[in-house]
Amino acid sequence: MSHPIIDNNAVDRVIFREYIGVKPYPKPFKFPDIDNYKIAEFHIILAFAHETYNEDGKGTGSFSADWDLDICGIQSVKDIKQKCPNVKLVFSIGGRGTKYPFSPIEKNYWCDNAVDSLKTIIKQYNDIFAGIDINYEHINTNDENDFSNYVGDVINRLKNEVGIDVVSIAPSHANDNYYKLLYSAHADDINWVDYQFYMQPIPTENEFLSLFLSLAREYALEKLLVGASTDPRDGGNVPLDVFVQTCTNLIKHKSLSGIFIWNANDYEKIALDILTNN
Repeated sequence: MSHPIIDNNAVDRVIFREYIGVKPYPKPFKFPDIDNYKIAEFHIILAFAHETYNEDGKGTGSFSADWDLDICGIQSVKDIKQKCPNVKLVFSIGGRGTKYPFSPIEKNYWCDNAVDSLKTIIKQYNDIFAGIDINYEHINTNDENDFSNYVGDVINRLKNEVGIDVVSIAPSHANDNYYKLLYSAHADDINWVDYQFYMQPIPTENEFLSLFLSLAREYALEKLLVGASTDPRDGGNVPLDVFVQTCTNLIKHKSLSGIFIWNANDYEKIALDILTNN
């Protein structure tokens, strides 16, 4: 697996992230026994904080938590954080599907509402959230820079006013141009790139690796995370054996910073075994 990006870089820490709250689970939700895995960080991402829209379908920037607390088990998160200091809790803003697009009204109004409402969510849970995940699937703007300008302003203000220390973005092939602009303008404030590989057909290991290397050039190898999905809507795009073998090879070459799972509680052990060479 000789390649300049891989040969000239070495990832010295790996993280595992999983999205929860977006599909039915047997109650109570059971977190993996992370004590058995030596990973730098374990991130639990609650999805979603959705925003409200006006009569014209424009986003107001007013976000509210839309996850199932019984399923997500906030108390369980608090308990596991006490036992394992490398656990961090994050929540996603945005949404999958056309029901929750990024289609904002006037900038100052949207940004002010977003900052105020997101601060309210963070305070509501007694500051157990370490940060936010930007996860808009559909982006509808007149100016391609609006996403970067609006979201970037919110990130900066939350970092300064609340002190969040984890910010991630979740691009896919359909919206990557918008996320690249956001990343380019605010790279220092963005910790992780949860690229949704499963949103496009990647039938072979060579194609998977080629896309990974391309993304590593556009973002940063040490921030790029590889995603797998258990959602039936994404089924078949990336064969499981292709995902496992490519990630395993990248880990062996110390070239993968981590893995995230969309709709958790299915592929956890597979991903954790890859990351820890089990």
